[in-house]
Amino acid sequence: MDATDLQKREVFHLAFLRALLRAVPAEAIALKGGTNLRFFFHSIRYSEDMDLDTHTIPVHVLSDRVMSVLTSRGLVDTLTTYGVVRIVSPDLRVAKQTQTVQRFKIHLRTASGEDLPTKVKFSRRGFDGEIRVESVSPEVVAAYRMPPLIVPHYTAAAAIRQKIKALAARAEPQARDIFDLYVLRGQPEAANPSGWGLEARVIRGARERVLSITYRQYQDTVVAFLHPDDRPLYDSPSVWDEIRLTVVALIEQGGVA
Repeated sequence: MDATDLQKREVFHLAFLRALLRAVPAEAIALKGGTNLRFFFHSIRYSEDMDLDTHTIPVHVLSDRVMSVLTSRGLVDTLTTYGVVRIVSPDLRVAKQTQTVQRFKIHLRTASGEDLPTKVKFSRRGFDGEIRVESVSPEVVAAYRMPPLIVPHYTAAAAIRQKIKALAARAEPQARDIFDLYVLRGQPEAANPSGWGLEARVIRGARERVLSITYRQYQDTVVAFLHPDDRPLYDSPSVWDEIRLTVVALIEQGGVA
């Protein structure tokens, strides 16, 4: 398969999840962030990295299981079809492995000599909202001719709450959070802000952050992570303004909290 760099990272995320769920209990992890939106809520934005929440698994056990997955011959064999011929695993002597966060920095080496960095991050602060166990969207796995994959992930309501909280709390607000909320606005949970459980100060802070992020930031961190066929449709200041105004209206629904 002639995959783009973004697709090579994505197929790694899918293959890694499949192998991880053979190595750890499904109830111990939950997929979140951009990969959650991409795999379950029809987002067109690819993610460079993958984020999960975990609990109950000791740090050293999760570390051992992840490293076992990353160094397995089966994972490399799966990725070879898509042009990835080697996985460079992280050096655990310097990788962040604490009681709150475990981060694995990985490099995917391609047949053409490219070095594609990606990260898999596990937050150990507990689960943050409702989780469902569902199949990844058929169109995602079908694009890579992969079999179905069932993964625990956060619901749309939980994802909306997490994204609004991230907008309000990040030291440097991210355009991708705004775009992800724009994607989530079409979910039924977007019409029920009472289920978000957000304080009014969080709503105010998130709204201000939306209006502060520039078009250039949006180009660099969102448009660059769309499929080349989609980029012309979204790469204009007027589209960015429409996305921001739509998200402001969505966030303001939560002002009743």
